[in-house]
Amino acid sequence: MRDLCMSDKADLVSVVYDAINEIGKQKIRSDVISNIKIADEYIQRLFSRSSEQFSNKLDSNSLITMFEILLHFMLTACTIPSQRKVKISHLTVDLVIPNLHTLSRSPNDAILIQFIRSDKDMTTIDEILSILKLKTEDLNMWLITTLDLHGKGSTHVINLSGSKIDCSHIIRDIDTFLKERRDKSFRLVHF
Repeated sequence: MRDLCMSDKADLVSVVYDAINEIGKQKIRSDVISNIKIADEYIQRLFSRSSEQFSNKLDSNSLITMFEILLHFMLTACTIPSQRKVKISHLTVDLVIPNLHTLSRSPNDAILIQFIRSDKDMTTIDEILSILKLKTEDLNMWLITTLDLHGKGSTHVINLSGSKIDCSHIIRDIDTFLKERRDKSFRLVHF
């Protein structure tokens, strides 16, 4: 057990990848490619296993960082197209699915995922919408946070607390979203 209660990203990455390696990257990839619905079960299992290493005493920033690491891994394992840390003017968008080109040409066919660590991050969301000349309802915006953001209109909010993930069907939801829009983005399959 580790006693870390603050964000040390290198330590978090190490713990998350230790949990991934216990199961095996290839096994996870093989399983989720054959049945994407189990990707969310893997996220929950890996999230719980990783938080246990810190005696379930992680601060909110660490919980979000850990989920971000897991989400990036699972998007890659599931061959879901995404762009990370996308610059829009002077701001950074954490994740765009399937890509920035789709977001700028047809925002309704893209998902903007932002990891909200503080109220300041909500201001960033407002600035991004302003730069893109969009309203909240024009964009598929998904927020991942430990803050209470209920009632944010059409925004998809995933709330992290302790070792549980509320609304942990993110991979299935992303996959459904892309299928409904008949996304044809290039996907690499890992063997």
